[in-house]
Amino acid sequence: MYSESYGAVFFGLSAFMVRVETDVGSGLPCFEMSGYLTNEVKEAKERVKVAIKNSGYDLRPQRIVINYSPADLRKQGTGLDLPTAMGVLAANSMAEIHHFNKTVFIGELGFDGSLREVRGCLPCLMKARMEGFKNAVVPVGNSEECNFVKGLNIYPVKDLKEAVLLMSLKSLPEPIKNITHEKEHDLSSLEDFNDIKGQTDVKKATLVAAAGMHNILYIGSPGSGKSMFAKRIPSIMPPLSYEEQMELTKIYSIAGKLKEEKGLINKRPFRSPGQNITESALLGGGSSPDPGEITLASKGVLFLDELTQYKMHIIEALRQPLEDKRITVSRNRYSITYPADFMLVGAVNPCKCGFYPDRLRCHCSDLDIERYMGRISGPMLDRFDIRIHTAPVSFSDMFTTYPASGNAGNSPDDHTDMQVMTSTEMREKVCVAHEIQQKRFKEHGHRFNSEMTEGEIKEFCKLKQNELHFLEAVFERFHLTARGCKKILKTARTAADLDLSEDIKKKHIAMAVNFRNDGRIF
Repeated sequence: MYSESYGAVFFGLSAFMVRVETDVGSGLPCFEMSGYLTNEVKEAKERVKVAIKNSGYDLRPQRIVINYSPADLRKQGTGLDLPTAMGVLAANSMAEIHHFNKTVFIGELGFDGSLREVRGCLPCLMKARMEGFKNAVVPVGNSEECNFVKGLNIYPVKDLKEAVLLMSLKSLPEPIKNITHEKEHDLSSLEDFNDIKGQTDVKKATLVAAAGMHNILYIGSPGSGKSMFAKRIPSIMPPLSYEEQMELTKIYSIAGKLKEEKGLINKRPFRSPGQNITESALLGGGSSPDPGEITLASKGVLFLDELTQYKMHIIEALRQPLEDKRITVSRNRYSITYPADFMLVGAVNPCKCGFYPDRLRCHCSDLDIERYMGRISGPMLDRFDIRIHTAPVSFSDMFTTYPASGNAGNSPDDHTDMQVMTSTEMREKVCVAHEIQQKRFKEHGHRFNSEMTEGEIKEFCKLKQNELHFLEAVFERFHLTARGCKKILKTARTAADLDLSEDIKKKHIAMAVNFRNDGRIF
């Protein structure tokens, strides 16, 4: 007999429907599978046969031939175990075939017939809904992420036998209830900027960076607070929208990193890979393509601590994704484009010992310092809109108790406000700046000042005569490149937005120049 069942697979960040065609008949007993299958799918025949037997079904020796269509689509993963088993049982008349043409099956089978969670369940169900399927049978372990797929009846089951009993019903029961609202922004586990004493300039620079999604590099001696600032950036970033939550959850589902999450991801990512990371782990790819760290950091922060300790080709590989906000991974058998919409945050010591320019403690020669800092190329350094020096905190700042801010002003120039400002207050300012930018770029397809094109810089960063002369003097004084000058204008535009100013003033340009050239050791 012949039967059809339906499953789904993902490749990159896209999902595809798969028709599982099963034919059983007389002849020499065998279990043949075709359709451009990876090893995980080919090995399913042993899992399926044992799972069927241990689920209480007597599968007689027979010739079983299964084709996975379309045949030119590469099938990977273990999510096709369940549709394969359902197809074999239906072809043997051991399972009713009600609803088969409207139902997608996803899940990995254990030898005992249990159904185990799989990667990429969310994008597969979203594709099934687009293709007109009405029902989905998924493992219980994937039910949390599936709750948010609207327009599809979700039926979590714990084993193969339960799936068969479900399909034998002429009228399906009530599915699990879809959750149609976005999750609240969870800030309870994030550290607060109010914990940081002193460092008002660094705090101000971080506020500007988050407001315009500018890449920022912290330069300072060990213990000066570089990592403290970086780890607190997500606490001042605006909440994720429902669409952003869905996009991130889809990425993490494909990467198999949803085990610790409950449903949609509602926190902006903070990824901090170690210095021994490989290029494929950072950018994505591998024999079975997986999203890399720059994709997992989308909508959030990618933090590279001790930047000079990374291999130089690893750092250089970030140049194109930082400009394009996406990465194309090309291999012999595939080419995949992943999103890379992240804010890059780096931290670096000024020299090998970490204490330059304090010559009382630093004994590195000029050549040693040049070699150490030379691990970051000029073009890569140019990608950082803000480069700020983190000076050691004084004893008095550490043990001074500041009064509550109460009503912090709008301007980021107010040092008193910056000293006492909490993450909540900083986030309010960032949200206002983001709203201004979203209105500004509504017709341009961008969201943040850091993404402005050359034409948009001319349109939205117009300068009056005094400001133009000041920028010209800065250009000549610091021997800026064209890119460097544009980066200063983008940062100045963000500073003006935080100041609720329609025009970019001289103080905003001065602030941007100070932030970009505070790392004078370079």
